[in-house]
Amino acid sequence: MLMDVLGILIGFASIMLLFSLLVTALVHGTQAALNLRFKNMQNVLDAFFEQLNILDEPCKTKLSKKLRARSPLHLYATALPINILGNGFNLTSIGKKELTELVHSVAEMTIEHKELLKQKIDDHFAMVEELMRQRFKQWMHQISIAIALVLCIVFKLNCFTILNELNQDSLYRQQAVHLAQELTPDSQSDELQTQLIALNFRIEPESWQAYYFSLDTLTVFNWFGILFSTILISLGAPFWFNRLQDLVSFRDKLSPQTTK
Repeated sequence: MLMDVLGILIGFASIMLLFSLLVTALVHGTQAALNLRFKNMQNVLDAFFEQLNILDEPCKTKLSKKLRARSPLHLYATALPINILGNGFNLTSIGKKELTELVHSVAEMTIEHKELLKQKIDDHFAMVEELMRQRFKQWMHQISIAIALVLCIVFKLNCFTILNELNQDSLYRQQAVHLAQELTPDSQSDELQTQLIALNFRIEPESWQAYYFSLDTLTVFNWFGILFSTILISLGAPFWFNRLQDLVSFRDKLSPQTTK
């Protein structure tokens, strides 16, 4: 009985990890496509400069332009140089020393203003850096929740239905447990797609209306399960990977005792 319960939990954790990895891949793709890391740095530094009364608008605009122009001339992929400037690539982080040098390179600023701004950077750079980190983390979490919700709706991922199926169908449970041995934090997107199909998670638009928009209590149950699944998936792949490792380790410790 205990081993069956562990099998259900392991299967459930492996499915949550599978979708969490898919969310992670989509979040990283979205971040790269929209250049969100650079935009976050730009917004935070623009807000920092905006709050300084020692700078006028032309100087703030000049600093902002210089920040956007920080790009390497070439990035070497294999043996071929790629013109990053032509591809709109931006550096996504900046150190205190480089930011200070950037300020000193603005010809429109007086020496007095440059020294005052250097002092402000020395005093507040750690706080600005932490704000960048926290704000970017918040952006990624919000995107993760949005993508997780879309995936749950598209694949009709209802955590309560999954638990029931794992409990009732021993073959499905064995398949999910077998998945736990294959999943790693470095799983590729094509592997994830194959595993989704193996566990009968398919995109079926023709069934969405009956599943989500029927006027009955089952529809309410479906939406509740979808929303709860979204919350679980948004906990992240590291969380589910660690839980899966704990459950598998606990099962392995119990296995010799149950066979005696």
